[in-house]
Parts: sequence; structure tokens; C-alpha cells
Amino acid sequence: MMNLLTIQADSMPQALAKVKEQLGDQAVILHTKTTERKHVCGILRRKVVEITAARDHQDLPPSIRPAILSVRGTNTQDVDPVARTDEALQTSDEASSALGQMEELKAVVAQLVSQVRTCQASLSSSAPPPLEGELYGTYQSLVENEVAEEIAELLVRQLVDELGCSQLGDRLLLRSRLAAFVESMVPEAGEIKLVDKTGPTLVALVGPTGVGKTTTVAKLAAAFSLRKGKKVGLITNDTYRIAAVQQLRTYAEIIGVPLHVVDSPEGMPAAVRALHDCDVVFIDTAGRSQNDSLGVQELACFLAETPPDEIHLVLAATSSKRVLEQAIDRFRPVGMSRVIFTKLDEAVGFGVMLACLRRTEAKLSYVTMGQNVPSDIEVADASTIAKAIVAGRRSVG
Repeated sequence: MMNLLTIQADSMPQALAKVKEQLGDQAVILHTKTTERKHVCGILRRKVVEITAARDHQDLPPSIRPAILSVRGTNTQDVDPVARTDEALQTSDEASSALGQMEELKAVVAQLVSQVRTCQASLSSSAPPPLEGELYGTYQSLVENEVAEEIAELLVRQLVDELGCSQLGDRLLLRSRLAAFVESMVPEAGEIKLVDKTGPTLVALVGPTGVGKTTTVAKLAAAFSLRKGKKVGLITNDTYRIAAVQQLRTYAEIIGVPLHVVDSPEGMPAAVRALHDCDVVFIDTAGRSQNDSLGVQELACFLAETPPDEIHLVLAATSSKRVLEQAIDRFRPVGMSRVIFTKLDEAVGFGVMLACLRRTEAKLSYVTMGQNVPSDIEVADASTIAKAIVAGRRSVG
């Protein structure tokens, strides 16, 4: 009687490793198969690889020993399990039955080679998680709304962990819980808080070129001056961009606030002193490419002269996840404590915020959606943003 062992694993390489571990280098494979099992109420699926093996050739009938694939030295690129078997079959009393077994084994080994190659290829793929029904639709909706695939999968698995089988089919409940999970991933900073100290609260806005920093500075200045009745001052060091100073000067004149232009780090303390009687001073900085490390270092030098109370990294929701992550990493040395997302009205989806907030480990302060000053800016509300991400809306209103 043959001494056989059946091994199960999540992949062919894992199964082969278990065979070798439990039966040794001389183990021989008799049969393999792949099955798909459902778990967690039949919603999530996973593949299971099963291998039947013997400890060595001595456990096998003599007629088929030469045909078995040895675990030791196996080359899945060039497998010929039937080599040297013709002569053995000619003299064996079990030739007719062994011939049938040989054909079956040949098919098994071919299947094994195919499974190993498929498994190796799948290790480098980024296929979506094996979901069905409403959960798969939820996953797809999140990805279409610019939620990173790994975060979308995490959110869906949180739903599976929390809700029972019958509840997973309740679309309204599922969306409600999903919105709650998303909301927990959007840390709110609230509006800018004035610091109780001698001199103004300093708030700097930094970020890549073209994200709308100057317009955002104007919106904040108008909101604090016209709506909150605070005394506001402006400082800019953006002397590189054509007409940048003139743009902010125009806003300053309309709002009725003073503006100081600084062209070197040494000029920052004097500009702040000139605005000593203001409640809050907003600092508009020159945009820097995420590839411009020297420019970011220069910006850090400007801010180091008079360290701001808050530094807001301004990012455009229209940018790709990769570009945003590069910008976050580049500006990290500046020391951002808050994030502002602009251009929500132009974005394909809002889900990209989740990956960015995770990467910055900073809180979301404001979002903007349009060019109107000061109306097109809002204090970030995690609940509203989460509902927009789940519903796939293109506005947070």
C-alpha cells in the first residue's frame, strides 16, 4: 500500500515547498488540482492548490516509478516525465494498466507546469480582489472615483468584516457604512486658528506650480477680512512668475489689505515686523516643481527666517496619484502641517485625497472649487467629502 500525503496551499510554489518540507527532496508528485473555495458568507473567493505526493519511489508501483516527477532538481521549463519508460513497460506484468497511468501522469505534469507558470505570473500582477455582486460593484465605483486600488480593497474588506451575510446585500446600509469608513480616513484640521501671541498668526501656503496657491491666499484673506472682520496682511516671495505679484496686488487692493513683496530670505523678518498689528498674515510662496529639490530648499530657507504657525501644502485634485505623491515627498522637508485641495470642480474624482492624506499624515483644512473670491472655498468637512467619494459625485455641495 502506497504511503501518500495530500498537501493544500494557496499557491503552487507554497504547495511544492510544503511537499519538500514534509516528505523530503526525494518526494514524488502523483496528482495536482486547483479548486476555488468561497468563504466569508460565500462572498470572497480564493484558489486552493492540492498536491498528492509520495515520500519516494519505493512507495510506488514498479511500473510507474521511472515516470514520476521528482521534487529535487525539478525544472518546470523542461519536463519530460515519460522518458525512459518504454522499456520498463515492455517487460512489466502491469504494462497495460501502467500505460494508462502514464498517460494520466503526463497530463498531470503538463497541468502542473501550466499552474506554476500561471502562479508565477500572478505574483507580479495587480488584479482586483476576487469579489462578487454588490461588493465588486462597490470596489469598482471607488476605483473609478480615483480611490487607490489598495485602499478600495481595504475599505471593502472592512465592510465584510463588520457586516453579516444578510447585511452585505443591503445597498443603503453598505453605502452608509462605507461612507463612515471613508470619513475616518479624512482627518479634519478645521479652519485656521489665530494664535494668542504678540504679533500676527503666520500662515504659509506652499506647493507645486499651477495648483492655485495665489488664488487660495486671496480667498483666505478675503474670508478673514470681510467675513470675520480680522486685520489681514499679505506677504509674497513669488517674484519668479510673470505677473504673479501683480495678481496678488490686485486682490489685496480689492480686499483692502496690505501686501509686502520679499525677494530674499533676509527680507522676511522685516516684512513680518511691518505687519505686526495684523491678526493674521498669509504668506504666498513661489510654486516649485516636485522635481526641483534646490527650489524647495530655497523655500525652506525663506520660511525658516520667520517660522509660520501653520504651513498648508496646496495640492490640485486634478493631478494623478503619482504626481501628488512626488509633490508630498518633495515638500515634506518644509514641514507642512495642513493640506488644502484645490480645483475640485475640475477633478475626475475625489478619491485621490485618501492616499495623499495617508502619505502626508497631515490634516485636511480647506477645499476649493472655482476661481471666485472669496466664495469658492470651504472648510473641509470629512462627512461631506466621504459621501461624495462613495456616491461618485463631482462636487462636495
